[in-house]
Amino acid sequence: MGKNLSRRDFLKGAALSAAGIGVLGAAGMGNAAVAEGATGADKYTWDREVDMLVVGYGLAGAVACVQAHDIDPNARILMLEKMPDGLAGGNSRASGQTIVVPQYEDRATFKEYLKACNEPNPIPEEYMDWWVDRFATQTDWIKQEAAEVGYEYGYVGGGELKWGSLVTEFAGFPGSNFVGCSGHLRSKDAGAFEYGGCWNAFAKLVEKRGIEVLYGTPVTDLVQDGETGEVYGVVAKDASGKEIRIRAVKGVLLACGGFENNMEMQRNYHGEDTVYTGGTPGNTGDGIVWLMKAGAQMWHMRNQTQSGGFWLGIKTPDYDSTFFRTFTLKAGSWIEVDSDNNRFYNESYGYHRQHMKYIEYGRYADLPHHRASPVHLIFDDNTRAAQAIASQWLSWPITSEGASWSSDNLAEIEKGYIIKADTIEELAEKIGRDPAQLKATVDRYNAFAEAGVDEDFNRTPETMAPINTPPYYAVQLTASLVATTGGAKRNTKGEVLDWNDQPIKGLYEAGELGSYVSNLYQNGVFLAECVASGRSAACTMFGTTVEAIDATVVVADEGAALDIASIPDGEYAGAGTNLHGEVVVNVTVKDGRITALSVSDDTKQNLFSAQEDVDAFLQSIIDNQSLDVDVISGATTESQALVGAITNALKQ
Repeated sequence: MGKNLSRRDFLKGAALSAAGIGVLGAAGMGNAAVAEGATGADKYTWDREVDMLVVGYGLAGAVACVQAHDIDPNARILMLEKMPDGLAGGNSRASGQTIVVPQYEDRATFKEYLKACNEPNPIPEEYMDWWVDRFATQTDWIKQEAAEVGYEYGYVGGGELKWGSLVTEFAGFPGSNFVGCSGHLRSKDAGAFEYGGCWNAFAKLVEKRGIEVLYGTPVTDLVQDGETGEVYGVVAKDASGKEIRIRAVKGVLLACGGFENNMEMQRNYHGEDTVYTGGTPGNTGDGIVWLMKAGAQMWHMRNQTQSGGFWLGIKTPDYDSTFFRTFTLKAGSWIEVDSDNNRFYNESYGYHRQHMKYIEYGRYADLPHHRASPVHLIFDDNTRAAQAIASQWLSWPITSEGASWSSDNLAEIEKGYIIKADTIEELAEKIGRDPAQLKATVDRYNAFAEAGVDEDFNRTPETMAPINTPPYYAVQLTASLVATTGGAKRNTKGEVLDWNDQPIKGLYEAGELGSYVSNLYQNGVFLAECVASGRSAACTMFGTTVEAIDATVVVADEGAALDIASIPDGEYAGAGTNLHGEVVVNVTVKDGRITALSVSDDTKQNLFSAQEDVDAFLQSIIDNQSLDVDVISGATTESQALVGAITNALKQ
């Protein structure tokens, strides 16, 4: 319990509320002010200076750092993560690891579907076009980056991406027949699925590039010019509790997630009583506070639904985040009861396929558990023995803290997570319910199960069995959030907008915070958006575009497929493109082998990497007689430009 208590104490200290933070602007810097007459960022004292500062080490933050470093390997990039080392990763680490990929040729159909999901709160048309285009075109870049650290990008069932390999959550919507697939990142030896695989891959890339990450370092405020509104940097507390001020020359990127684990915000913005998160306990709405104070235009704070849905959580005293109830309980001898001791919906349906939405009044709405609370799962010994009642592959405790749940539930009964009794009446007393009412509800359900017809909620007979094998058990189910989408409105460049739709200079946003998801959520959109928005923000800061970078991407095995032995002797020249322009490589072939490679003197100035690194990379191609070699460390884009140039030369 020691680690868990320190985590809980840490979160109490790091969680922010709108009422508890002082403003750091032109009028509130106190001892941060310097010589009178200074202007801009020089008005404030700084403990250190970086080019790009990223707040939050989830997938969006990791992608942004990797992209920025690939653009400029000499850039000073710093990531601040308030969670301790080992507990970073955000919700991307606890998720189902799906990145949705629409077929490029079918983007119009996919767009129609996403627009239907976002109704009745549409985002601007240009944002929707960008969203769809990015999802359809970022696959090669993801593959390229992942391969560098031994990761592959494929279908969850194993093997390559394949069209049709995804769950379309709202099949009745226009455009739901779009052609797409479900992408997952996993280590090449991990099998079909890897907990946190998408984040793990980019975390390895962050480490390989030597990008600095400060753990246990919560940001406490932005430093913003009180006159111009420009954001210059942040104030944070380091792992020792010392306050530090960090200047970010190119900008501050907020990629610190939503407000699932901030009960005050949940009550204020969604009117909840008690909900928990099944994702990272670190998402306490910190970014919401800073954005509001910065004058950002807020959106999606109270979607018609909670987008990611209220999942069925099991809260235990040992973890801040919840476990999830197993989606399909096979034995059938179980029900859920509400605060009135009654069943209240068809509890066996596969709602997880619609992110825990059901039809109410002709439209999709969140499952009613947050309104029906307290809710208990009631089951008998047949269900207890059949399988774990908690999911073994989702939720933060399982994916990120090494927790487990026994297959027969006996360990959890021993721990007191599950309440046990010899009769239904005794069970009711132990969980604070009316014995006669609970017994009547169970008896009514048993009669339906024996008759094979659920007259109350039309539960299918195959999922029903009488609850009549003692002992009997109960576990409380709580509404458990996986994500929120509220935050600042941001444009497609990742710039945070004010209430006049103008960028707040120096302030950027990516990922779940301020997501483009404005109502219903399609599986795979969040992680796809993390990649797209993280890359876009980094590109904007460093003066380029994602489109320019993608033009340099070469699929890793394209060059390796060339039959060098069949190429006639001679000297060839080919061009590739990196972020600074054209790179021409001269290639000499003799006796079916590449014998010499050199970069044209006219294009050497377009290279970022040191000449000795370029020479070593080209020599490795000669030594291996293959273009499928390790890239220049920290210069993937540059390496791919060189490979592209050689490929173009040899294809002549």
